[in-house]
Amino acid sequence: MRLPTFPGAARPSRPRPAVGPARPLAPLLRVLAVIATTLALGHWAAGPVTRAEAAATGTVARWCGLSMVRQLPGTDLVHGFHGYQPFFIRITPSCSALTVVAACAGVSLLILGGTWRQRLVGAVAAAALFATANLARLVAVLWVGQDYGIPTMVGFHDWGGTLWSYLMLLLAVLLMVALRIGRRPRRPGGAGGADRTNGTDRADETDETDEVEER
Repeated sequence: MRLPTFPGAARPSRPRPAVGPARPLAPLLRVLAVIATTLALGHWAAGPVTRAEAAATGTVARWCGLSMVRQLPGTDLVHGFHGYQPFFIRITPSCSALTVVAACAGVSLLILGGTWRQRLVGAVAAAALFATANLARLVAVLWVGQDYGIPTMVGFHDWGGTLWSYLMLLLAVLLMVALRIGRRPRRPGGAGGADRTNGTDRADETDETDEVEER
């Protein structure tokens, strides 16, 4: 039997569906997985990656006009000249983009959430951004060493390069977040059309009320 309802009366509340058991350890396990993967890659893949980055640094430096810059074959050393004085830079694991790229990819795939397409696009975009920025930083260090000498190069590497890396890391995180922000679909009539429709409905309701009162 259905009871009659009156205007303004409170409707009976519907029972809420049962919620499954909470899994508080799942986010922590994902964070630990990202940390473990990053450390493993930094340990096992550091040698080949740093040698590849040294080769890429030497090649890009020559494209940018630093004709005397070369990689020592098979090593992670890149040498240049300040006048007649040679100098070397070593692409160590801390200077490499490997660990940061692995961390960004893990955060995008396992922590930030979203659809799998958003996760993959975010991981690839963040990795490409930071890897390119790190390569530009290494070339800039070589350019400062060639034009201004070794002491200035060391200071630029320690301060300017570090600030640049932090800035690029922040941009990579913001890029991953921005790629997950969806656009709201626009209505065909637009906001103005909706307002006009609501105004017409209110006018019709007012006319019907006036007719009832006259009767």
